[in-house]
Amino acid sequence: MASLLCVILALATGVNAAEIRVVDDEGERPRIVIAGEIELGDAARFRSVTVDLPPAVIYLDGPGGKLIDALAIGDRLRERGDFTAVAANAHCTSACALIWIAGVERSWQDGGSIGFHAAAAREGDVVRMTASGNAIVGAYLTRLGYPVSVVVMATEADHTSMSYLTADLAERSGLTYTRVPKGLRDGQLATASVPSASQSVTMGSLRHRMTERQDEAREEAVVRARQFLDFYFSSANASPGALRTLAGRVYADQVDSFGLRISRADLIRRRADQAERWPSYSLTKNGAPSITCTSGGLACTVIGEADFAAANPGTGARSAGTLMYTLRLHRIGATFRVVHEDTQVVPDRVTGLTRQIQAALVRVGCAPGPVDGLWGTRTARALADYARAGALELDTTRPTYDALALISVAGGASCRPGTEEASAGTAGPQL
Repeated sequence: MASLLCVILALATGVNAAEIRVVDDEGERPRIVIAGEIELGDAARFRSVTVDLPPAVIYLDGPGGKLIDALAIGDRLRERGDFTAVAANAHCTSACALIWIAGVERSWQDGGSIGFHAAAAREGDVVRMTASGNAIVGAYLTRLGYPVSVVVMATEADHTSMSYLTADLAERSGLTYTRVPKGLRDGQLATASVPSASQSVTMGSLRHRMTERQDEAREEAVVRARQFLDFYFSSANASPGALRTLAGRVYADQVDSFGLRISRADLIRRRADQAERWPSYSLTKNGAPSITCTSGGLACTVIGEADFAAANPGTGARSAGTLMYTLRLHRIGATFRVVHEDTQVVPDRVTGLTRQIQAALVRVGCAPGPVDGLWGTRTARALADYARAGALELDTTRPTYDALALISVAGGASCRPGTEEASAGTAGPQL
């Protein structure tokens, strides 16, 4: 246990906390510098610095430091969608390199150095390589989606030496990055590149490989989101006491819950109030939901149906029916957290789903006729126009949750003008 604690605390010994500061918050991606040794508390400082910032470019320069904070920073920047960069004359080694490798996109400027070695634990005056520490690093890299070859590359050098990244080593291990030539200003690192020696393929094939990786990441995210959904429904049926234990693994710190922006603690209190009103409550998935994830797999939207049954034996009150639920999930390492949840009671499944699709088509500028829940020629034609404009493959002959999810996620104004007649309020059959 002492050995594991030591390796969690440090890959290298340091005294001063790293410098973490925003050097430019203008433009599409702010620039943040992390320089020096990573110390305990630096992960919290990084979270505080980035809390109100959009995805940024993180410039790294340091000899390593505390492993637990370095990996927490890496998880956080991957969650945010940050890019990472090592500039010319910067030296990013040990725990610093583990932060760099977490970037959604990684750049490396000629003249900079990136080095990896095995984790080690200090026991008194002796520092030894430790299997438990390397297991922690391996789990982290797997969480980020890297193959075993990258895990081996990052941990095979003894803790007393350093395996410096080269183009050849990166190619053999399957680690991709963007090479940046010397001479570019600091702010150009994330946008300018030339093919590296390890990327002798053409830029066209490189883009193809990146697309394949994004597709793989999306497919993997769908699988993980489906697994997470089982856990979500377990928490929905949990007692308030059990939810207090589960909530941190289900919900983000702040959640858009049924139209309100509330904290996780407030959500638990609301669930406790609900349990008092409905001591007997169950929520059961009804069929397979539609799950749509972003290309990098960092966020997913889930739309589906669930049957609910609620009763209060004391008052004799009962309620049951079908809900259509919408969840938005954000990726946290290998799993997700709920950032948005909402439901609507479905009086009639086909009518309710059709009305939702019609309303979504109105929002993107496609005119389906009245939003009346009746599936007719005009609704089918509006959906076909939307699909054609976006080069999307959709079943336009009937209402499906796949269609609703795709419109909700993709958005856009994809159809011809003429949305005024699509406003809700006019009832009656469609022509």
